[in-house]
Amino acid sequence: MDPVTHLSSGLLGGMAARRWFPEAKHLVPACVLASWIPDVDILFGNNDPEFDLLYHRGVSTSVFGTLFLALALAGLYKLVSPRTPFTKIAPLFYALTLVHVWLDLITTYGTQLLAPFSNHRFALDGAFIIDPLFTFTALGLIATALFLKTRRQAIALAGMAWFFIYPLANMGMGAILQTVYARQLDAKGVAYGHVHVTPDALSPRFWKVVVTAGPDYLLDTMDLFGDGEPDAPLRVRRADKRVLRKLGEQQSMFATYAWFSKWPYVEETETPDGRTLIFHDLRFTSTSPAMAWVYRDREPPFTLTAHLDGSGHITAWSFEGGVSSRGDAGEPPK
Repeated sequence: MDPVTHLSSGLLGGMAARRWFPEAKHLVPACVLASWIPDVDILFGNNDPEFDLLYHRGVSTSVFGTLFLALALAGLYKLVSPRTPFTKIAPLFYALTLVHVWLDLITTYGTQLLAPFSNHRFALDGAFIIDPLFTFTALGLIATALFLKTRRQAIALAGMAWFFIYPLANMGMGAILQTVYARQLDAKGVAYGHVHVTPDALSPRFWKVVVTAGPDYLLDTMDLFGDGEPDAPLRVRRADKRVLRKLGEQQSMFATYAWFSKWPYVEETETPDGRTLIFHDLRFTSTSPAMAWVYRDREPPFTLTAHLDGSGHITAWSFEGGVSSRGDAGEPPK
C-alpha cells in the first residue's frame, strides 16, 4: 500500500491509543513511525531491481520481522518516555506494524508473510496498490478526529476499523464478480481454467479480470457503472516459467522474475540478430481507463526484456524503469 495510507494508520492508531497512555511522551509521532518502520527495507538495495523483488516486503514486513522491529522501537522509545512501561508500549507498536503488514497483504503485490522461514508471497486482493477512496476516507477521518476533540478516540477507532472493513468488503465483492464473469463465459461457451477478479485503479468501480485459458491468459475489465456488453478481452500468451528459469542460468534476474511473477505473459519478436522476449505480469497490467492513460506511452510496471542472439544467449536485458545490464553481442551480461 502507498506510504500515505501507512502513515495514516499510525496517526489514527496513536490517537486511538492516546487515552490509554497518559504518561507517554510524543506517542502519536512514535505510532506514525511504527506504522512506517516495516518499509525500512527501501533504504537498502542500492537501486538493484533484483534486490527489490527478492527482499522488498520480505522479512521486515513479515509477522516475525515486525516483532523484532517493534521490540527495538519500544526499547528506543523508553529513552524518550521513561515512564512508559516497555511491556505496554511494545504490544502497541507491534500491533501497528502488523497493520502495515495487513495493508500490504491486501494488495496484489502481497508480502512474504512468513519470511525468513518462507519466501512465499501472500496476497489477498482486497485493494489496488493506490486506492483514493480508501486513503481519502482515512484522511477524512483524521481531519474529523482532529476537529472533534471530544470524539477523537471513537473516530480514530472507527478509522482503524475502516482499514479492515473496506478490503474485506472488496474481497467479498471480488468473489461475487468472479462468479458472475465465470457464468458469462459459460453462457458463451468459452473454455477456461480459472477466473480471478481483483480490484483495479479507481476501484470499487473498476475490476480486473484474469482468465486462464489453455496456453493464454484473457485480460478483461468489469465496470460496475458500465452499461452493455464489455469489449472482447485481450488475449496474451502465457509465459513458460521454465524458459525464465533457463534464462536465469545466464542472468539471475530472470529466475527471480519466475519466482516473483504471478501471471507472466510474453511478447516475442524476431530480430536480425535473434529474437526479443518481453515478459510482463498481469498483476501489474491495469485495465482501468485511468491507468491506461498513465501508461499509454510506457511499458507497464515490472516488465523484463531479454535480447537473445541466434543461439539463445542473452546479449542485453532491461527491467522496467530503465535499470539494465548490457554486454557485447553473443556475451551474457556480467
